Amino acid sequence: MLARYAKFYIDRLYDTKDISALHGLIGVISRQRRLPEQFSVFLRLWDWCCSTRSGICQYYECLSADDPAEFESFAGELERFGLRELAERYRFGASTWREPNKCGELDRWIDDHWSELKAATFQLIADKRDCLYDDQT
Repeated sequence: MLARYAKFYIDRLYDTKDISALHGLIGVISRQRRLPEQFSVFLRLWDWCCSTRSGICQYYECLSADDPAEFESFAGELERFGLRELAERYRFGASTWREPNKCGELDRWIDDHWSELKAATFQLIADKRDCLYDDQT
């Protein structure tokens, strides 16, 4: 059974910029149908931003830690969407996640830049809400 979301619900999430709820909704929809690339970047970026609760090192550890190409691929996606500084921070974490002091530094940077990160994450999908609408709602 496919999950379906009403247009007014999607609009409300966009209007309130509820990134956590949008993350869940996009995660479900992206398993049902193909969405533009910025939606997958949105999902991964928000996962990365929210990883400081347990420590950013756990984010990198959960990924294929021995495959630097995976990290570089996502950093390249961030750059393609104009998020050069985030790509640099992401690479920094990918290259230093095994060093506790460096991880703490990145955790603090994310915490200190939380509002900017939320804005940048939302901006990825800000003008694409129509991609989430179900034609039958």
